[in-house]
Parts: sequence; C-alpha cells; structure tokens
Amino acid sequence: MAKNLLKTLKKIIDDNGTDKITIFTEHLKIDGHVFLPEGKCEECHDDFIALENALVCRLDDYCVCEDDKCECHDYVCFRYDWLSVSIDDITAFSIIE
Repeated sequence: MAKNLLKTLKKIIDDNGTDKITIFTEHLKIDGHVFLPEGKCEECHDDFIALENALVCRLDDYCVCEDDKCECHDYVCFRYDWLSVSIDDITAFSIIE
C-alpha cells in the first residue's frame, strides 16, 4: 500500500507541477515540499514521505484567526529543514499550489 501511495503522490505532483503538500495526521498539520530522489519513486522509502522545509503545527492548538497577517499559531508550529512522515500516520493530504 505504501508504494501505491508514493506512486499516486508522484503522479499528482507531476500532473500539477508542484511538490508542495499539506499532510494531516491525527494531531498534526504538516506543510512542506515532497522530496523524490530525481523524481523516482522506486528509490523512495516504503514507510515514509520525506519533506523539505517542513512546518509542523499541532492541530489541537491551531489558531483560527482570519487576519491576513495572523501569527497567533506561530508558537505551536516548528520548522524543519528535513522531516520524514510515517505513511501509516497520514489521515489526509493535499498537493497545494
């Protein structure tokens, strides 16, 4: 199943021309750029998705303000240059522009 998810993800990325993704787990919202080694799913790990420039936010504490310059959620979010997300923990994802 993991390989099918990675192949599906690569196809969506290719079709949309962007590798930016939002991933939801039970407790986290993760934004980042999918890292596919030279675009080859065959070289990807079966159990996780590697992300570059990831922003991880806790959903339980996430702010819902609607101000364009809202920064109230910054204290519950953490940035990582590289992050691996377990495929088994993903509840939803979306490729975003």
